[in-house]
Amino acid sequence: MRKILFITLILFTNLIYSQTKGTVLDSISQEPIPYVNIWFENENIGTTSNEIGQFEINESLKDKILIFSAIGFKTKKINSKTIGMKIQLSPEITELEEVLISNNSKSKELKVGEFEEDDINLNMACWSKPWILARFFPYEKEYDETRFIKSIKIRTTSDIKNAKFNIRLYQKNEDGEPGAFLYDKNIIGIAKKGKKLTEIDLSEYDIYFPKDGLFIAIEWLIIEENKYEFKAKWVDTKKKEKKISYEPAYGVLPDETGENSMIYISGKWQKIWKSRSPESYKDKYGLLAMELTLTD
Repeated sequence: MRKILFITLILFTNLIYSQTKGTVLDSISQEPIPYVNIWFENENIGTTSNEIGQFEINESLKDKILIFSAIGFKTKKINSKTIGMKIQLSPEITELEEVLISNNSKSKELKVGEFEEDDINLNMACWSKPWILARFFPYEKEYDETRFIKSIKIRTTSDIKNAKFNIRLYQKNEDGEPGAFLYDKNIIGIAKKGKKLTEIDLSEYDIYFPKDGLFIAIEWLIIEENKYEFKAKWVDTKKKEKKISYEPAYGVLPDETGENSMIYISGKWQKIWKSRSPESYKDKYGLLAMELTLTD
């Protein structure tokens, strides 16, 4: 009887933890698509494809809608019970309202969104969710002579060396949310271990600042090399428990309105929530601490 029970437990455990593996491909080139954001619709469960397009999902989550979102591709929804080994995404053609020619001299610079490190007393971490945190930058008349984005500076905190994250740039849609991609390829940033000011050089891309503003978003990548395992004791327990987080975390500033902050969860954009602590952030919204350098 014990033997039968033991075998049953093994089979049950395997059923719970068995994984479905797949690869996300470009429908035209058949090349793998790296760092695809994958969500279970309307649920706070998701993952990311790795740098060769591979991903895993738990089979216990069958018969749910999966949402695949990747820079430069059309978003796709698939029922998880019909999912195959290969998921194909169609390239998305981005139509920009205007085309600007960059001045190679780069003689002018302007800082936007400057912040002091002492202003940051809260970091936002995703734990194990492929969140995308976005900040909207409205256009100002003073940007007319410096329309190109030279670099982005953010405050990162990482418990591992060289944590990877993705930069997404969006035009604003008619609902005031991130819409069409302003740049159609991944821009991968690297956060060094510890608390750092991390700068991403965009000068080679000639990305312009649209006159209706833009969203700049930071995407957490739920990939093996970003995993950090540790033990922590929660307030309501006396015993230390094993925890997993995916690095890095990002510094946020306290903001009264939250009108320029959005987060991508469960396959859709929503307004950022209010903070409950620390005291300087209580009942305020977290605004991504991000500084842009604009140039001509």
